[in-house]
Amino acid sequence: MMTYDRNRNAITTGSRVMINGTGHTGVIKAIHSEGLDAAQIRRSKTVEVEGCEGKVEPIELIRLGMH
Repeated sequence: MMTYDRNRNAITTGSRVMINGTGHTGVIKAIHSEGLDAAQIRRSKTVEVEGCEGKVEPIELIRLGMH
């Protein structure tokens, strides 16, 4: 699944990202999007980032690089 970060850059599983506000960096492990439209995915806690506990919203992320 593809969605967009806070700067409207495409992010997918495997993208390297930083969580805005905390500065933690990691790779996206999964994007849980079942039953959601594009706007709901972007504004819900749907993304799992390697090394970070819990899920985050895509609009909290800043893409650092693609896989």
